[in-house]
Amino acid sequence: MDQNNTQSVFGIDISKYQGNEIASLDKATDGLTFVICKATEGITYTDPDFTTNWPLIKSKGYVRGAYHFYHCDDDPTQQATHYLAVIGTLEQTDFPPIVDFEEGSIDAGINKTEIQPNLLQFLTLLEQKTGRKPLLYTDNNTANTYLTDTAFANYDLWIADYNTTLAVPSLWKTKGWTLWQKSESYALDGTTNDYDVFNGDSDTFATFMQSS
Repeated sequence: MDQNNTQSVFGIDISKYQGNEIASLDKATDGLTFVICKATEGITYTDPDFTTNWPLIKSKGYVRGAYHFYHCDDDPTQQATHYLAVIGTLEQTDFPPIVDFEEGSIDAGINKTEIQPNLLQFLTLLEQKTGRKPLLYTDNNTANTYLTDTAFANYDLWIADYNTTLAVPSLWKTKGWTLWQKSESYALDGTTNDYDVFNGDSDTFATFMQSS
């Protein structure tokens, strides 16, 4: 899939760095199927544009998602509580909970033996509280270094890889990927965004949303 393929199911992910971009988006002209926005980070931070982005994404007709940037040195239970308190109740038309686990999640001085069990605890808590299995965002280096417990393969993958040919982390070689963040320089009306494609057509996407 590429950015010029009008048959692709694609979208963008946004945060405070895109400012009020959502106000100017128009589904009829931009072709986006979904918009994912940052909600929270750690145990106290909330993206300042989330309260604006979240309802507008829905009212403009996009499938919406909200992600949490995970920090390894923060308590997983407190992170889950914070994220869920900010996003409120997810609707079935929303993406399941989304967890961002990348190099910046690996805080200095942490006990590396606790990374995987704590992250799994966090993912399990989100699933228990929402009834939906989280989507896990990561990149190849982080995944292959820190996500070696086969339990992580139970979660759908949102992979960040800006190379022309996608490489999938070891644990997902069989399962495959769900979303691919393939560019960090996709421009809409002068605003630079991350560009994400779904692994399938619109029917497959509808099935994913209904079953996730």
